[in-house]
Amino acid sequence: MNLRVLGCSGSDLPGHNLTSFLVNDSVLLDAGTVTSAIDLAAQARIEHIFVTHPHLDHIKDILFLADNLIECFAGKNNRPPLAIHGLPEVLDAIATHLLNDTIWPDFTVIPQNSPVLTYAPMTPGVPVILGGLSVAAFPVNHAKAASGFVLWEDGGAHNIAYTGDTGPSDTIWRYLDSLPFSLSRLITEASFPSSMQALAQASRHLTPRMLHAELDKLAARPEILIYHMKAPFAAQIRQELETELAGRAYRLLRENDVITI
Repeated sequence: MNLRVLGCSGSDLPGHNLTSFLVNDSVLLDAGTVTSAIDLAAQARIEHIFVTHPHLDHIKDILFLADNLIECFAGKNNRPPLAIHGLPEVLDAIATHLLNDTIWPDFTVIPQNSPVLTYAPMTPGVPVILGGLSVAAFPVNHAKAASGFVLWEDGGAHNIAYTGDTGPSDTIWRYLDSLPFSLSRLITEASFPSSMQALAQASRHLTPRMLHAELDKLAARPEILIYHMKAPFAAQIRQELETELAGRAYRLLRENDVITI
């Protein structure tokens, strides 16, 4: 399994791309930055998008990806629709508030005979099987019906979990410890410095100190991959993580990182 970081920032600023991870060239985890990060040929290879929650920084490039695909491929081949996977409430929010023919055309019905997009509702804990790749959703503490995802191949020999944006939770860690394989890598967030804990709690995010407390709930000891740092506070967050994650294997994700799992 290969994972490429298209974007991993919690801020939209020059040099800081919003969240999106490309797995095995054909699967996206969130779609905050896609069309400005990879060329048209690479965009055309994407077949599935797994959406953690419908906040704009995780979904905005669904719009422009759909537009690119219809411009380039409508009427030229028989490719199946690009499937948007997520919990039902997440897909309903996208359909109601985004792909609604007001904010953006509804690409789930156009072109009429071969739509660009389709919705694929998920059930927590029930994996979606994509060839040799399995993807299961698990609830997190963020926006309404937000979820993370765990992905695995070869019966779990190669695996990674992605919490998406989340605040404190017990259910995340119980679920990850219940997996029938040992979790090897975990993408999770540290959005604000610890001095801004009240804001982190109100917006259901984590600080380095809060992340430390959350990881103490997890019996597994995966490598921790940090994303979603708010750019104005990145230096302070990095410094705090050195203390809060001392003794743990961790790294800060950066755009264009490629991780072989």
